[in-house]
Amino acid sequence: MGNVTVEPGTQLDVEAVGGGMIRLCGELDIRTCVKLEQVVGIAVDEGRRVVLDLSELTFCDSTGLAGLVRLNKRAITAGGDLVLRDPTPRVQTLLGLTGLDRLFTIETSA
Repeated sequence: MGNVTVEPGTQLDVEAVGGGMIRLCGELDIRTCVKLEQVVGIAVDEGRRVVLDLSELTFCDSTGLAGLVRLNKRAITAGGDLVLRDPTPRVQTLLGLTGLDRLFTIETSA
C-alpha cells in the first residue's frame, strides 16, 4: 500500500499484511488522515472484515480519530466490519478518554 510522507516529521506507513489486515506505522494526524481514508477506504467499501493493526501507531490526534470513525461508518454501510487490533497504550488511552473504545471492536493478539 505504501509509504505516505506528507511533511518532515509526519509519516504514516500503511501496509497490507494479508487476511484483511492492514498495519499502520507512524503518525495518524491531519497530514496523513486523508491518505489513510483513501487507502483503507477501498478495503472497507468492499463490505468485508478489515483489521487495522495499531501496534506501531505512535501518535493519533482528533483528526485521526475522526478518520477512523468515518472508516468505521463506511465499513458498516458496506456490510463489513472495521476492527482495531493492539492499539498502543497511548492510542488505547485516547480511545478510552473519548469513549470510542465502546464504538470500535478492539482486539488484542495476545
